[in-house]
Amino acid sequence: MKVLLKIAARNLLRNKRRSTITFVAIGLGLVLVLLFYGFIQGVDKQFTDDFIKAQTGHIQLHAKGYHEKARLMPLDIAIEDVENVTLRLQELAGMRSVAPRIRFPVIVSTGAESIGVLGLGIDPHAEREGIVATKIAQGRYLSGERGYALIGTKLADDLGIKLGDLLTLMATTARGALNAIDVEVGGLFTTGYSQYDDSILVLSLADAQRLLRMSGQATEIMLMLESADQTERIAQRIQQSFHDDGLEVKTWQELGAAIFSLLETRRQFMAIISMVVILIAALGIVNTMLMSVFERIREIGTLMALGMTPGEIRLLFLLESAILGTAGGLVGTTVGGALLKYLSVVGVTFTQASQFWNLPMGTTFYAEFSWGALGLFFLFAQTVAILAALYPAYIASQQESVRALRHV
Repeated sequence: MKVLLKIAARNLLRNKRRSTITFVAIGLGLVLVLLFYGFIQGVDKQFTDDFIKAQTGHIQLHAKGYHEKARLMPLDIAIEDVENVTLRLQELAGMRSVAPRIRFPVIVSTGAESIGVLGLGIDPHAEREGIVATKIAQGRYLSGERGYALIGTKLADDLGIKLGDLLTLMATTARGALNAIDVEVGGLFTTGYSQYDDSILVLSLADAQRLLRMSGQATEIMLMLESADQTERIAQRIQQSFHDDGLEVKTWQELGAAIFSLLETRRQFMAIISMVVILIAALGIVNTMLMSVFERIREIGTLMALGMTPGEIRLLFLLESAILGTAGGLVGTTVGGALLKYLSVVGVTFTQASQFWNLPMGTTFYAEFSWGALGLFFLFAQTVAILAALYPAYIASQQESVRALRHV
């Protein structure tokens, strides 16, 4: 085996240019595949985390029938005695936060200008680690004090609003009447998500209930869990425990089914691109090994005449390909791993990214770095290299020593 390994290494060194081109092609293909994989995994994880944090939580509870009309934001389909339901949910194991909310359309008037936006009434304490609370750019987050609101910096710029200004909020109550309250702009937030920064006004749940005349009610309860892996198990427990309370239980997978279906399609498309890159690298190996076979027919005949068996001839060419795969794999995983590590920390920023899709994502995207993935793709490069050499090795082993020695 050692002798065959030495012969294989010397054969590759005899044509340094061709061998270098081949292992560089393997390495470059591996770098591209690693970057594709790393960014797909990183963006998917980032999107999932942001979607859960900004939009749905891990689990949402609504009154029966609300989910079917959710786009209309019906206020007459609400969770009654929300305080009692919240306390019961907090007793369940695995809960990180239980946040009652009210979503409603509201008209914001500055006196000189009015605009319709999405109103979001939240429990300030329950959402102190939420997307808005952690992105306050000016002023302060909501406290227990009534009469304050938060708006996005982009919306504030559009309306010419600054910190401390008074706003009049007008909305239709759950019974169809018109009501209005005055609030002070207590803080401005910049989340990086256009659908938040451009069109959402946040106020305390108590103020939202006062505006909409929904005392003790909420349109949804958002649950954040200790781990996303617990979602299905806890959702089933809630379904059983609150079966008689007239509540619907929806997980983040159900609430984002359409979006995650699009992500799956994108993953499949990127997998096809990766397979094309791998195929190109494999064809390069096949080409190199076939050229090597045809150039060395007389040499193969000499080796057979000296007693080398067809199996050893096949093994010799497979070893040559394995060496190329190892060299290319080392180059690919080293360069690709370094790039992935860098991009997992620094990321890539697209300042206008959020304007091109209506998804809860920021403007900086990070790759996912994993030692396990590097090891897996290194072995994958080896496997592709060996498989690509099977046909050339078979062709070499089928040569007849007498005819091979006469080959010109």
